[in-house]
Amino acid sequence: MKIEANCQRCARTFLLSQIGPESDAPGRCPFCGARFARHYSTVLVDAVEDAEDSATRFVNTIARLQSMETGFDVDVEGLLKAITEQVRDQERAARAV
Repeated sequence: MKIEANCQRCARTFLLSQIGPESDAPGRCPFCGARFARHYSTVLVDAVEDAEDSATRFVNTIARLQSMETGFDVDVEGLLKAITEQVRDQERAARAV
Protein backbone atom coordinates (compact mmCIF):
# COMPACT_ATOMS: atom_id res chain seq x y z
CA MET A 1 0.00 0.00 0.00
CA LYS A 2 1.38 3.37 -0.95
CA ILE A 3 1.41 6.02 1.78
CA GLU A 4 1.22 9.71 0.98
CA ALA A 5 2.98 12.46 2.92
CA ASN A 6 3.22 16.24 2.72
CA CYS A 7 6.52 18.10 2.64
CA GLN A 8 6.67 20.62 5.48
CA ARG A 9 8.81 22.94 3.35
CA CYS A 10 6.97 23.09 -0.01
CA ALA A 11 3.62 21.60 1.14
CA ARG A 12 3.49 19.25 -1.87
CA THR A 13 2.03 15.77 -1.51
CA PHE A 14 4.19 12.82 -2.53
CA LEU A 15 4.32 9.06 -2.08
CA LEU A 16 6.73 7.90 0.61
CA SER A 17 8.09 5.41 -1.89
CA GLN A 18 9.31 8.41 -3.94
CA ILE A 19 12.00 9.04 -1.30
CA GLY A 20 13.21 5.45 -1.30
CA PRO A 21 16.50 4.00 -2.50
CA GLU A 22 15.43 4.00 -6.17
CA SER A 23 14.75 7.75 -6.17
CA ASP A 24 17.16 10.31 -7.58
CA ALA A 25 17.67 11.73 -4.08
CA PRO A 26 16.79 9.19 -1.38
CA GLY A 27 15.48 10.79 1.79
CA ARG A 28 14.68 14.09 0.07
CA CYS A 29 11.48 15.76 -1.12
CA PRO A 30 11.00 14.83 -4.78
CA PHE A 31 9.85 18.41 -5.49
CA CYS A 32 11.91 20.89 -3.46
CA GLY A 33 14.79 18.64 -2.39
CA ALA A 34 14.30 19.20 1.36
CA ARG A 35 16.15 16.57 3.38
CA PHE A 36 13.84 14.52 5.58
CA ALA A 37 14.87 13.13 8.97
CA ARG A 38 18.35 14.59 8.68
CA HIS A 39 19.56 12.78 11.82
CA TYR A 40 17.84 9.52 10.89
CA SER A 41 18.53 9.32 7.18
CA THR A 42 20.13 5.89 7.47
CA VAL A 43 16.95 4.34 8.86
CA LEU A 44 14.36 6.52 7.07
CA VAL A 45 14.25 4.49 3.86
CA ASP A 46 13.89 1.21 5.78
CA ALA A 47 11.13 2.69 7.94
CA VAL A 48 9.24 3.83 4.82
CA GLU A 49 9.44 0.35 3.33
CA ASP A 50 8.36 -1.23 6.63
CA ALA A 51 5.39 1.15 6.95
CA GLU A 52 4.15 0.46 3.43
CA ASP A 53 4.64 -3.29 3.78
CA SER A 54 2.85 -3.30 7.14
CA ALA A 55 -0.04 -1.26 5.74
CA THR A 56 -0.40 -3.71 2.85
CA ARG A 57 -0.37 -6.71 5.21
CA PHE A 58 -2.91 -5.00 7.49
CA VAL A 59 -5.34 -4.26 4.64
CA ASN A 60 -4.97 -7.78 3.23
CA THR A 61 -5.57 -9.35 6.65
CA ILE A 62 -8.70 -7.28 7.31
CA ALA A 63 -9.95 -8.14 3.80
CA ARG A 64 -9.32 -11.82 4.51
CA LEU A 65 -11.34 -11.57 7.74
CA GLN A 66 -14.16 -9.80 5.93
CA SER A 67 -14.27 -12.48 3.22
CA MET A 68 -14.79 -15.31 5.74
CA GLU A 69 -18.23 -16.39 6.85
CA THR A 70 -17.46 -15.53 10.46
CA GLY A 71 -20.87 -14.35 11.60
CA PHE A 72 -19.52 -10.88 12.39
CA ASP A 73 -18.49 -7.75 10.54
CA VAL A 74 -15.30 -5.90 11.35
CA ASP A 75 -16.06 -2.31 12.39
CA VAL A 76 -13.71 -0.77 9.82
CA GLU A 77 -14.65 2.83 10.63
CA GLY A 78 -14.05 2.23 14.35
CA LEU A 79 -10.78 0.48 13.57
CA LEU A 80 -9.57 3.36 11.42
CA LYS A 81 -10.58 5.86 14.11
CA ALA A 82 -8.66 3.88 16.75
CA ILE A 83 -5.60 3.66 14.51
CA THR A 84 -5.75 7.40 13.84
CA GLU A 85 -5.97 8.13 17.55
CA GLN A 86 -3.03 5.85 18.34
CA VAL A 87 -0.86 7.38 15.61
CA ARG A 88 -1.70 10.90 16.85
CA ASP A 89 -0.93 9.83 20.45
CA GLN A 90 2.48 8.57 19.28
CA GLU A 91 3.12 11.88 17.49
CA ARG A 92 2.26 13.88 20.61
CA ALA A 93 4.42 11.65 22.79
CA ALA A 94 7.37 12.05 20.40
CA ARG A 95 7.02 15.83 20.42
CA ALA A 96 6.89 15.90 24.22
CA VAL A 97 10.29 14.26 24.51
